[in-house]
Amino acid sequence: MLEITLSENILLTVLSFFTALMTSIAGAGGGTVLLAAMLQFMNPAEAIPVHGVIQLSSNMTRTWLLRKYVNWKIIFKFSVLLPLGVYVGLKIFQSIDQDYIKNLIGLFILLAIGFQNLKSFKKIKIPSNIYYLVGFFTGIFNILVGVIAPLLAVIIRQSIEEKKSIVGTLGYFGLIGNLIKIIGFTFIGFSFYEYIETFLMIIPATLLGSRVGQIFLNKISNKFFTLIFQIILVGLAIRLLLT
Repeated sequence: MLEITLSENILLTVLSFFTALMTSIAGAGGGTVLLAAMLQFMNPAEAIPVHGVIQLSSNMTRTWLLRKYVNWKIIFKFSVLLPLGVYVGLKIFQSIDQDYIKNLIGLFILLAIGFQNLKSFKKIKIPSNIYYLVGFFTGIFNILVGVIAPLLAVIIRQSIEEKKSIVGTLGYFGLIGNLIKIIGFTFIGFSFYEYIETFLMIIPATLLGSRVGQIFLNKISNKFFTLIFQIILVGLAIRLLLT
């Protein structure tokens, strides 16, 4: 276990509030910033499961607040093969070098940003049954990189147009995805209790950020938030690739 200092916990608490707020407004992206920041002083074997708990609290709040707008047909298809994907992801996670995982996360972040800004991709129509495979691969990459939400946001926008439905459905993707991820890491011996102090500081900030973001949802444009967070993400991703 890597001991997290008080100053690092305070930094993560502040980041958790603002990233949860951003995710509630834009639908995705805040959790990616948080994980990239955590990886500056934590190794992936610790950062990914701890990040999963933090994101679970944010997803629970967002899903509850927007429960009326969740697309349950998509959720069902997404959830069917998700546990199998988590199982496969854990097998790969246990056999791969941690330095490679950090590089993979940096590369995945840049890939996600690229997809978000690829206008031609936004015109592609996808069949609804694709969400079975989306759930499977989400399970794998949620274990390996923990930052699948930005790519899911690109996909879900092909099927849903209403903003609250997009944010609520993405919230449920994160809820079920992180819940099964936490169960999986518990089975392979990760001790979440050792990080209880971090959770007690960060989770309330995450819940508050989600609530504040929900209040401002549809009241402000997310373009400014998206631009700022993408600039931050590019810098953090490049640092992950170079270290």
